[in-house]
Amino acid sequence: MKVELISVIGLLLCLLIIGIEYILHYRLAELQDETAARTENIRRRLDIHVEGVLYAPTEGSRNAEIKALADEINGDFTVYEMAVAAINEHKGTVYRDDEEARAALIERVNEQVDPVGIYAKMLNEGDVYHKGYACRRLADLGALDYRDKIKECAKEKDRDLAYNAAMALCSMGDVYEVADYLLSIQNDTQYSGRIVNEFFAKFTGDRQELAERIFDKCNPYMRCTVIKTIAVYKIDAFRPMYKDGATGNDTQLKIACVKALAAFGYPEDEQILQMAAKDKDWVVRSSAVRGLSLLKTKTALDSVKHALSDKEWWVRQTAAQSITRMNISPSDLEEILGGYDRFAADAMKNVLYKTVDT
Repeated sequence: MKVELISVIGLLLCLLIIGIEYILHYRLAELQDETAARTENIRRRLDIHVEGVLYAPTEGSRNAEIKALADEINGDFTVYEMAVAAINEHKGTVYRDDEEARAALIERVNEQVDPVGIYAKMLNEGDVYHKGYACRRLADLGALDYRDKIKECAKEKDRDLAYNAAMALCSMGDVYEVADYLLSIQNDTQYSGRIVNEFFAKFTGDRQELAERIFDKCNPYMRCTVIKTIAVYKIDAFRPMYKDGATGNDTQLKIACVKALAAFGYPEDEQILQMAAKDKDWVVRSSAVRGLSLLKTKTALDSVKHALSDKEWWVRQTAAQSITRMNISPSDLEEILGGYDRFAADAMKNVLYKTVDT
């Protein structure tokens, strides 16, 4: 009897849970439908106001339409962003192909809407997600008055908030705070490598100054990461450091410095690259071969041709890709493709087939 009662109670509990889940799913679907309907309704009204702004026949009527659009936005950042997107994406006005005119029009809208005020309120009162978003948007709007508040957010324990605040400071070109943030995450090797690339790409200040500040205090991993990242910016002031690293005993630093020197493609660095092309580490060899391919000397060409026979596939592939960008003669190409070195021929054929296919 007791077993049967327990079974009945268990069954009833299961039915109750199923019923509650059904109600929750039903309510969630309703909320999603309501949100979609609200968004569509807002979008429809915005389209009317945006078209009024874009097609206004006089400046007086345009000002009135901008005021009406600002009233529709009513301090809601999502509506504001939808309005700006609608202006930028509209296909049927004289503003379509005139970026400066669109920017000026959006600035007139901003004077009425005060988006800085919207995001500043979010920065002060929002949750972690909204604060991070507000940091980015305030930076995009050039709101330098809020730099100190954004700096505080960059020091928060919440990783996403600190990241977004530091990224905002990148847009503002803040050397010291950005460097301090990158130094604070340097021991997290799975995270910091990607962040360093993003930050240097976004940074609007002096990249050399930012790198120098990091180099003063960073660990070996961060030093190598920064060197690889800034190689594309070809900062001449760091070439002495690159030369020392490229001829040193630290393999990781050598890889980074050879890549950095290779990016310059300076003839005076050929000897270092020639040495690196014979290094025991295949990553060093591959980077050196890529750098040698930028040079126009016969010795550089000979080294790249020799790398076609390297024991490591990646080096052969790099050499084959590189040699197609050099001044190689038809006779050289015939020698490689028809010679006894199967590795060289296969590497070249692979690259040539891909080139033809592309």
